[in-house]
Amino acid sequence: MALNRKKRAEWLIQNLNLERELNVADIGARLTNEKPGYRLIMGAGAAQLHAFEPEPLAFAELEEAKPERTTLYNAAVGKPGKATFYAHQLGSLSSVFKFSEACARYLNKGFWTKREITEIPMTLVALDKVKGFPKLDLLKMDVQGAELDVMKGGPETLSEAVMVIPEVRFYQMYEDEPTWAELDTELRRQGFVLHKFLHQKSVVLSSRRWKQFKRKAGSQLLDGDAVYIRNMEAPEKLSDFQLKALALLADAVAESYDLCAFCLTLLQDRGAIASHVVGHYMGRVPEEALKEPEEAPQPADPVGAAKV
Repeated sequence: MALNRKKRAEWLIQNLNLERELNVADIGARLTNEKPGYRLIMGAGAAQLHAFEPEPLAFAELEEAKPERTTLYNAAVGKPGKATFYAHQLGSLSSVFKFSEACARYLNKGFWTKREITEIPMTLVALDKVKGFPKLDLLKMDVQGAELDVMKGGPETLSEAVMVIPEVRFYQMYEDEPTWAELDTELRRQGFVLHKFLHQKSVVLSSRRWKQFKRKAGSQLLDGDAVYIRNMEAPEKLSDFQLKALALLADAVAESYDLCAFCLTLLQDRGAIASHVVGHYMGRVPEEALKEPEEAPQPADPVGAAKV
């Protein structure tokens, strides 16, 4: 009997017997908007969200609202030192990198350049230097090109993390924005490997006929959310808690059911969870992820039976 995501997350939490709550950071998240998979874990009381808001008034408002299971930090994370934040009227385009007008023209997004951009001076701090910040189990980032700087500033904070979900850029939107290749190299240097993409975004390029194309026909890759996980080629290097955290995040956040089963199998072999958990989990995996049951095998002909 397959369960929905929420009930399956609750079942996993109950059967994993987590030693502590997971520490999750979502840098660049808008706390009132989307509800990513880790909120299922928060809702079940098994994760704490650590979020940043550098603007003092906005921080005060959020602090007053006291978001459930959320700890706020009045800081901006990135390459340490003075920086300019280019606040775009379309908030999702705001960045510490200057927007590329040539990119907007090529991508048929000229309206991006017609919106107001406000330059805001700020001081950035390395992730490892944020006062009171815990070591993370999951880091999610959508900081419009600054993902590499966040990673470079957080090796200690991320030393025990099992999953990182950065927005990766396939086509540079900002001047001097680091490439995906550079970010991938840093993630691998810190022990993470690419696991999957949650989604990829493409755009329809400009021409006198562009309006005749469906949006899904857009051929130019722009960006997407990638899932990186701790390298699992030597799983004996991971603690029981790291495997439990990865199993839970694999299902609830990445919807990687085979990865969850992989971690559960390792935990079962270690005696860290009950022997029935893997089998019972498979009965809760969405049916579309599983093969159809094979037909029952036909009995073999008796030895010496005549062939018709």
